[in-house]
Amino acid sequence: MKMNSICAILNLTEDETALNPLTSVRPIASLPFASRYRLIDFNLSSISHAEIKSVGMFIAGSGRSVYDHIRSGSIWDLESGLAGGIFTYSQQLLKAIQEKNGDAPDFYMNHKEFIERSRGEYVVIMGSKILANVDIKAVMQHHLAKEGDITVVYKSLPKAFLENRPHEKVLKIDRDEYLLHLTDAKDAPEDLERLAMNMNMYFMRADKMLELIQRAELEGLTLDSDKLIEHYLPEYQVNTYEYTGYMANIDSIDAYFKANMEMLEKNKFSALFHGSQSVITKVKNGAPTYYSKGAHVRNSQFATGCVIEGTVVDSLIFRKVNIAKDAEVRNSMVMQGSRIGEGAVLEYCILDKNVTIGPGVTLKGTKDNLVVIEKNKTITV
Repeated sequence: MKMNSICAILNLTEDETALNPLTSVRPIASLPFASRYRLIDFNLSSISHAEIKSVGMFIAGSGRSVYDHIRSGSIWDLESGLAGGIFTYSQQLLKAIQEKNGDAPDFYMNHKEFIERSRGEYVVIMGSKILANVDIKAVMQHHLAKEGDITVVYKSLPKAFLENRPHEKVLKIDRDEYLLHLTDAKDAPEDLERLAMNMNMYFMRADKMLELIQRAELEGLTLDSDKLIEHYLPEYQVNTYEYTGYMANIDSIDAYFKANMEMLEKNKFSALFHGSQSVITKVKNGAPTYYSKGAHVRNSQFATGCVIEGTVVDSLIFRKVNIAKDAEVRNSMVMQGSRIGEGAVLEYCILDKNVTIGPGVTLKGTKDNLVVIEKNKTITV
């Protein structure tokens, strides 16, 4: 075993209900972001920069869209090798139901097998709804410098950020940076102006994670890895690590839209993409985007392969999108392969992949009431 080697568990089982219909065909991890990325790119980039070679992905459903995006994992230096590569474990939700019904012999079998075969001395556990660019090596160095069993990563946020997230977990931390207790945001003291939100990211020795799994098995608990750790946190000495970079909590359509729109702000885009770690994504070679003489573009982001003949303002346009003459797209997201007909008007809209908007069609939402069109739909009236 290589000293201080790390394996990673990506827990892609978060509740997707509030992101429907965008998550009807994909997990949160596969949601497109900032014109050419997927949310999972940020996890995998952090893992790659930490020189982690073994990743276990535990997926609620089928995970087809995840497999299609990551393929062999080669662009993140995660090709299969001796005890290395990306190992995918799908249908976790079904396995949990089977376990409760007595139809599955061992819910944690894949977790144990992955940790043991990876030969990692340490394990980092991450979810996918928290968008951030975390330096895992810095988390490890902090962990090694402290005496705790587990390190939890948090972000200090204004209390207002959590007003509509009453069940997000917040930390109370002592002056030596150890966790005192974990509570729901709704139960935090009213006089606090800022709260330390749990980012659902944990670091510990691999044998400590195996210990937690063993305890859960003995007590008959069937929990996803992040909820398992959260359950036992009060019984261990827990370090805390403050993440100070850009962060978004992708837990609703509004939060997803807001995070994408923030990428049109130079300071927030730079904070996420131009820090000490680059963000790596699947390479797709394509022609540059074409702008006709009649095109009008302001404060927008475009991927490659688009044809723009109309007006685009304050919007994000993904790959291979066609926007016809006299069409207007404002405060909107238009995903890969979509077509906007001549004279069509979009405002405060999210169009999923391969949506067709017919000529003259008008779709207008508001900042607080977005229009969301699901994948492959055609709107003609």
